[in-house]
Amino acid sequence: MSGRVLPWICLFLGLMKFSNACSCYMPRYQNSFCNAEFAITANVTSSELFFRDGRSLSSYVQESVIPDRHQRLEYNYSIDVLDIFKTTPTFETVDQNYVTSDAFDGSCGIDLSVGTVYYMTGYVREDHMVVSSCFTTAPFSELKAGHLEGIRGLYADNCKCRVNELMMEKWKKKKVCQAEWYSPCEEAQAVCVKRKGGKCVWRHIADESCLLDDEDK
Repeated sequence: MSGRVLPWICLFLGLMKFSNACSCYMPRYQNSFCNAEFAITANVTSSELFFRDGRSLSSYVQESVIPDRHQRLEYNYSIDVLDIFKTTPTFETVDQNYVTSDAFDGSCGIDLSVGTVYYMTGYVREDHMVVSSCFTTAPFSELKAGHLEGIRGLYADNCKCRVNELMMEKWKKKKVCQAEWYSPCEEAQAVCVKRKGGKCVWRHIADESCLLDDEDK
């Protein structure tokens, strides 16, 4: 790589990194599952950095061409799908051998480690799966009792319910289970389910308790 090209590329990548901003906040497992176009577990086998047009960074450097500003850098993660917990018509058309994510966390991108099995939710774009910080992705080994019962069926059965953050006690709604602000505790131990009469409440899965309401109340 020539001495003139390297500074240009570094400047370009710097501009890319700070020109996009992620606008979502911490996703809830149940909400993410219900909003997603897929929910899977998969082992990450490799990762490569590409622009959205499918070209590598080195190909642009070799040609001394500036990529179009819409050609954002992405990671292509090769995966082996182990289990499918949610599928949609759009998911049926995708190449299930890889997922993509933006290269920068400022653009809602996430980093996946090769050799790790992940629980992933996301959406489909141009016939391939996309994961981001706007949906839930986590090492499968870190999932707790509430998460596991949820992805194995309770989330799908209760997608009319939603988990909402408790901010100044203003989220008193029939189809909402309240959760402490930025606390993962509730969903780790329970699933938000619909009770007779239509009200959504927390159903305990784990023995511990950090919940704000209870199915038995």
